[in-house]
This record gives sequence, C-alpha cells and structure tokens, in this order.
Amino acid sequence: MKKVFNEKGKLMRFYGFICLVLLTFSLSSCFDFVEQIDLKTNGSGHIAATMNLSKSKTKVASLLKMKSIKGVRIPSQAEMEKEIKAAVQLLKQTKGISNVQYQTDFTNYVVKISCDFSQIESLNAFSDILANRFKTKISNSNRYYYQGNVFERKFVASADWKTKFNQLGSDNTTQFADAFYTQIVRFEKPIAAQGNNKAKVAANKKAVLLKVPFTDLVYGRSSLANKITLIK
Repeated sequence: MKKVFNEKGKLMRFYGFICLVLLTFSLSSCFDFVEQIDLKTNGSGHIAATMNLSKSKTKVASLLKMKSIKGVRIPSQAEMEKEIKAAVQLLKQTKGISNVQYQTDFTNYVVKISCDFSQIESLNAFSDILANRFKTKISNSNRYYYQGNVFERKFVASADWKTKFNQLGSDNTTQFADAFYTQIVRFEKPIAAQGNNKAKVAANKKAVLLKVPFTDLVYGRSSLANKITLIK
C-alpha cells in the first residue's frame, strides 16, 4: 500500500505544481477545478476531475519556458506528460478503480482525469492517494460516505493553506477572484434534501451543483461539506 501511495501521487504532483506556481509566483491566477461524480444507487459510480488553466495560458506558457524560478525547478511539458501517463497506469492498478481515462491539452493547459469506482471506499481511496501527495493541502479532511439513501461529504479546511495564501499579500491574493471550485454530483434517484446553503439542486431533482470561489474555501467562508438525502 505504501508503494501505491508513493507512486500514484505523481498525478497530484502535477496538480500541486500548477497550484504552487499560481500561489508562489503570483500569476494571473484564473483557474477552474471541476469535479463531477455520477453515483449509482448501489454505491458505484464515475468521477471526472478537470483542472483548467486556460484563462492564464499565456503566463503559464511563459513560465514553462523557464528552467527555474527562485531556485524552484520548473518541469518541462514532456516531463509533466510523462508523470501523468505514469500516474494513470498506476491508478489502473488501484483496487476498486477501473476505466481510467485522461486527456491533456497543453495549448490551453487543461487536464482531465476520470475513472469508475466500484464502491464509495474506492472513491475515498482515489481521494486519499491525491491528498497524501499534495504537500499544500486545502483540506485536512475530505471523506465521502454513502449509506441507505444518504450521500455525505465531510470536509475540513486547512489552516496551513490559509497561512500560506496570506503570505502572498493582498495585492496578489485579490488576483484569485476568478478562480473557482465546482462540484456536480448526479444521482439515479430524486433528491429529497441537501445541506449546503451554497449548493443548488437541479430542476430534475437528480443533481446538486456547488460552485464556490477559491478564496472562499481558503478563508472558510464556504465549505465543500454536504449531506444529500435521496428519496427512498
């Protein structure tokens, strides 16, 4: 298991690199992270995660042409592609995870990873692999639960992330006004109730949309935590 966590973290190092670049070097920090989960009644499902930096593609492209900044080595596009491919191969070996797919667009700087999971614990295993390799965590706790007709995500924001973010200074942190985290969760059954006041239930009552500014997550003004109850 230790080997699995060490090796499969290569994917998160790519995401971590992008976020670290945005935070540390104060780029035009416009990005979107979108997470889509399709959950079946039996607890299996599909997850797709997309990191989209197309709003800042000009500055990201300039950064990648440099070998290092302030002593921090900048990986090449080829190196990032190699790590992503290696991570995907390792994810395919993770118990309960199948149909691992990925797409990379290094013109617009968009990366998408998706897979099927056999049960809710497999989804948590996927999240754990990523979180354990993300050195600057936005969350101290991120866990999914599904029992009966209730789907729940528990989320505790990290004070460490807030501290590091504040070190940028107000002139730089304001640049993150157009950065968002979006989660869409779809179900086979209609939704009876959901507990996040920032989230919205779709018109067909079978999906929940939560879109929050990145800065709201950092400062605890919004949370990804939610408890969604389905109609029996």
